[in-house]
Amino acid sequence: MGKILTDSKRLNIAIILLIIVDLILIFIGILYAIMGFMPYHEKIIGKSLSKVNSDVMKFIYTVIRINGFMFITLGVTGIYILFVGFRKKEKWAWIYTLLVVALANFPTTIIIFVMNPTFEMPFPLTLSLLIMGIIALCISYKEFE
Repeated sequence: MGKILTDSKRLNIAIILLIIVDLILIFIGILYAIMGFMPYHEKIIGKSLSKVNSDVMKFIYTVIRINGFMFITLGVTGIYILFVGFRKKEKWAWIYTLLVVALANFPTTIIIFVMNPTFEMPFPLTLSLLIMGIIALCISYKEFE
């Protein structure tokens, strides 16, 4: 971890937050890619799995697994960007991170809340990832000017 940290305390905090976000994305991605259907999915559907058409279940499993691989990709790419550009204060790396937060984490959090408007899982997790990403972007912004 020593190679990724910099001489800037603010940038180091941002990097650590983003590493946490990326590792959680990878973990969630692995769970989705392997397990497919999670217990809270059944609650959102409003039916037990045995009452869902088998073709519909195949589609649901496929979509969930694709999302899992996308989460893995975002997490791995995020860590790569941190090592390659973010720690070197390259503006493109900050912009990439902004795009991931704005185009992936924000909509995911909103959609999960709309589908299940409670503070049950996975909403607290996605909200936490979104907040950590926003904090990391805000505290590191001046480092990239």
